[in-house]
This record gives sequence, structure tokens and C-alpha cells, in this order.
Amino acid sequence: MALVFSCITPHTPLLIPTVAKDRLVAIEKTRQAMLTLEQDLYVSQPETILVITPHGESLPDALTIDMHSSFIGNFEEFGDLVTQITWKPDTLLIDRFREDFKEKQLPLVLGSWQKLDYGSAVPLYYLTAHLPQAKIIVLNVAGFDMKTHYDLGKQLKDEIMRSTRRVAVVASADLSHRAGPEAPAGLSPKGVAFDDKIMEIIKTGNHTAILDIDEEWIAESQTCGAKVIAMVFGLMDEVRHRHDILSYEKPFGVGYMVAVGRLVF
Repeated sequence: MALVFSCITPHTPLLIPTVAKDRLVAIEKTRQAMLTLEQDLYVSQPETILVITPHGESLPDALTIDMHSSFIGNFEEFGDLVTQITWKPDTLLIDRFREDFKEKQLPLVLGSWQKLDYGSAVPLYYLTAHLPQAKIIVLNVAGFDMKTHYDLGKQLKDEIMRSTRRVAVVASADLSHRAGPEAPAGLSPKGVAFDDKIMEIIKTGNHTAILDIDEEWIAESQTCGAKVIAMVFGLMDEVRHRHDILSYEKPFGVGYMVAVGRLVF
């Protein structure tokens, strides 16, 4: 089996010590969970890490995979002028995705951006700490609805399962941005309900329940990672795995959850 690991991570730049500084203590629980997740990922020894992000170059009518000769992750836009990490793409697997999606008439295009968005760079900062040779694939969600992303996740699973590479999938997704009174837009009951719904799905393994969440709910809860989560739930549907929520907190009114799916062989 080519799929060896899956997880959902937050992507707040406040997880980067040189960005957060003294504010990092407010999300220490999340930081510790990311360190635990990194250890779990290392044990699975992936050769390729596929990151699904909501903050890259997105198209309304197609998924986008970043195809560049190398990737750079930095946090200059958040005031950190020092940190810079580089990764290499898995060009062979990217090319296979492109060819197979084209043959199936599925919406996927390639782009070329060297600098990664923070939705990709933040989780990779943690998760590749001891995997410097792992190759990277960055996939951007599209303007499609939740069900389409769920179904495309199932298609992506089929591609990964046929690969000879050991592939880890990272769903980069903050939860509701209105999950607490500290949120910039204020608390919304639908924001709290969204986070509760996602955690319930993970605990029960009822992945199709993600399709109960409609566009109005997403808009009200201000959840950037909804379609990312729909895609990874589609990808993990009918895959035997043990799922655990390593942490959840919302000190700034935004739901930060770290969850892992450990494959059962």
C-alpha cells in the first residue's frame, strides 16, 4: 500500500517561533501536538509528502499542483526574515497524476510557483524536520463544492494506492475562524458547531457526514480549510486506519486541530 500516513494540521504562522515570539505560549498545546505528529510521520518513513492547502494559487474549475524545480518556504510576510527552508518536488508522481487525471477527464492543472504559501510551509516546517530527503507535492483546492472535493479525494486515493512511493497526505486546515469570542469576526454558534462536527466525524469515522456541511455553513463559520478536509475525508474513506485527535484549542477564536490517521495493514 502506497499510502502510509494521513493527518490534519493547522497552519497559523503563530506556530513559527520566530513569528509568534511570546504569543507561542498561547498555542503550546498545538505546538506539542505538531511535534508528536512529526514523530509519528517519521516512523512511517514517507518518501513523498502530499500537502493539500487552501491558500495557494486556486482556480475556480480545477485542482492545481505546484510543479517547480524546487520549493522555498519562508515567512517574510509575517516579519520573519531569517527562516528559509527548501524542498524538492516529486516530479515523477506529479506527472503521473497529471496524465491519469487527463485520461479520466478530471480537472487538474499544473502551475509553477517556487515560494510556497503559508498553508503549505507551516506544516512542512514541523513535519520535515527529520525528513530532509522527502519529496513534496503541493495541491491547491478549487472553487468546487464539498461533494466534488470529496469525490476528487477518492480519485486521488486511487492514484496514490497505485504508486510505488510511500506517500503521506497532509491536510492543511484551520477550522472555524469564529469558534470563540476572541475571533476578529466574533463568535458564531455555527462556527462552534463546525468544529464539533469535524471532530465527531474523526471520532466516528463516518467520513460522508462531511457532506452535511453546505456553503452557507462554511461562510458563516469562516472556515478556510473545509474543502481541504472534505478532500482528505474522501481520500481516507474505506481505508483502514486508526484516527486520533492529538489536540484542539481556540485561544484566538480560531479552531486549531491536530489529528492523525494511522494506517492499519
